[in-house]
Amino acid sequence: MAVPLPPPLNRLRAQVGAAIPSWEEVLERAGRVADEADHLNRVGARPEDGPPPPGMTASAWAVLKASATVMGGPVSLPAMVLAGRRAQRTALARIDRFDEHLQAVAEGRRSPLPAPRRSRLSSDRRIVITSDLHRCVPGRLDWPARQRTKDLSLRVMSHYAEQGWDLIENGDVEDFWLVGGSTWGAMYDVGRIAGGVGGRAADAPRRGLMAEHLDRIVDNNAALYRLLDEGFAADGRYHRTMGNHDDVYEDEQMVQHLRRHLPGTEVVDTVLLTAPERVTSRPGATGPRWGDREGLAAVDAVVAHGHLTDAWNGPGTALLGRIITWTATAFDDLPGLNGATNPLPDEEAVGRLLTGRARNRLITLDPRIGGNRRFDSLDEERLFSHLAAVATARGEAIGAVRPDGSVGWPWLLFGHTHLPMLSPLDATGSPVRYANSGTSLLDHALTSIEWDPARREPRLVVWTDEPDGPRRRELIADGAHLAVLDDA
Repeated sequence: MAVPLPPPLNRLRAQVGAAIPSWEEVLERAGRVADEADHLNRVGARPEDGPPPPGMTASAWAVLKASATVMGGPVSLPAMVLAGRRAQRTALARIDRFDEHLQAVAEGRRSPLPAPRRSRLSSDRRIVITSDLHRCVPGRLDWPARQRTKDLSLRVMSHYAEQGWDLIENGDVEDFWLVGGSTWGAMYDVGRIAGGVGGRAADAPRRGLMAEHLDRIVDNNAALYRLLDEGFAADGRYHRTMGNHDDVYEDEQMVQHLRRHLPGTEVVDTVLLTAPERVTSRPGATGPRWGDREGLAAVDAVVAHGHLTDAWNGPGTALLGRIITWTATAFDDLPGLNGATNPLPDEEAVGRLLTGRARNRLITLDPRIGGNRRFDSLDEERLFSHLAAVATARGEAIGAVRPDGSVGWPWLLFGHTHLPMLSPLDATGSPVRYANSGTSLLDHALTSIEWDPARREPRLVVWTDEPDGPRRRELIADGAHLAVLDDA
């Protein structure tokens, strides 16, 4: 039984408690300090001169992080290699069960892989699919501003909204992995590390930090979120999947916070584009009904971010990806480097895309470490090789008969790699039923997938920022490369 404290001690405890600020108060004060410092950093900065300086706080934090990375290298590098090898074994096991995952998701059963949330969308609708938007807070890590695509994205999405398209933002939409780049970014990094050390006891403060970060991302892209709300979500035409950089949406409380900005939004792991059957069993009954054809036979396309079988960035195995991102952002903030470690596509990359020289082959990785020299970490070749082997071993067509008479697995529509693809070639030189939307972070350009409901297949398009307004071009498969068709 607790012994009651004397009244003087009770008063002292109350006074001490009142003097200690709550986490919300600490977060609010830190935010005000960060905003003032970042405002001073941006004074006199001109957009044409490139991204704003990170500021003294972020640079000092970057020096500390870089120093720790270099000094800890002899220990951390072998540990990362071992962790990467274990994660790669997990990724290979997931690839071996990916066919089961597709079947389970399509049939409404429990998947053997950690991607349980799914939704369905009629494939007779016009749907635009974007991914890897990486919206962030103001500063050097505002990648859309750095690539001059913020206004382009707004105008392109306005076009689709006015034309009545559905929109699927297919993962890595708001970025919660990028840190630094500004005073707030450095404070967010420190708070995130502290929250990780705190374990379950720090769940509430960690959610508060993430919610504040989300609010700041929305404020930094206010016009676009207003369009997403009024132009898509209000009519039930806005859909979301989760990627690795926005994996905070594993937490339903964070999804609820997202709904403050985009009411009605559900975040899932997979969206199934399903061909609706017309109900004829009852006189006068009309409208789409799901499930008239069961399983993958009813599915025209499977939309997912694509990181599920990625060893470095997959659910539960993303430690290596987080460390690489954390380290890269630190070096980007170091004084004197001036963005030398910037990983964003440049003008030359866009030039290859617009002149028919962009690669259109599946990514191949070293099976031991789950990566390659370009730091790709999604083994597309192994994944589609497995799906082909499963179909051959069963001796049956998997999926529905397509409009062109072909049969097989549904289209897989991914993002994640930042590399746009359409019917890319596998190692045998055969095209596969796969499309990748690429990214909205090209230099003055963005790529996306348009779902064609008439042909029940994807189109790959690139939008560029031209003096007379956004220009749309269609990209088509041309062997191992993508060819370009101008929009009529």
